[in-house]
Amino acid sequence: MTFDQVFELGYLERLHGVQGEVVLVIDADQPEHYKQLGSIFLDIRGKLIPFFVEKHKQLRKNERLLKIEDIKNEDEASDLVGSTVYLPIAQLPPLAEHQYYYHELIGMEVIDQNQQTVGTVTGVLETPQQMLLQFDHEGHEVLCPMHDDIVKQVDKTLRRIHLDLPDGLLDVYKS
Repeated sequence: MTFDQVFELGYLERLHGVQGEVVLVIDADQPEHYKQLGSIFLDIRGKLIPFFVEKHKQLRKNERLLKIEDIKNEDEASDLVGSTVYLPIAQLPPLAEHQYYYHELIGMEVIDQNQQTVGTVTGVLETPQQMLLQFDHEGHEVLCPMHDDIVKQVDKTLRRIHLDLPDGLLDVYKS
């Protein structure tokens, strides 16, 4: 499994008890969708390592208590605390037609308000203030707020995202 085949579910926040249990914090709009976790992937030194979940139970809306197979005590579990937790993309819940996951935007053609192709999406960045669409424009990285006034349409079929770009935005990145 590679990083482009998974999505970030959350992270292992802390130990719970002395039997090697850990608390998973789920960073998702619908954490209830992830009640049944048979296995997870952890980012261990830049590699995805699979772990099987023996048992789990809900603590809070976005927290699950996990007992991971072959982790028998506090010391073994403490090595996992702080790890980012991933699941295969196939386990994402289906969305309505007009909704999309950020990873689906990668590689989409960026179309401006004049119906001109201005680049290709390379990423979506989360900042404390807002989400930013990252795209390549003539060899320059451009960051654009993902605001409803700017993102006019996402066409998943044609792999295009239509933007109403703020005046002068592209010029800022060319200089």
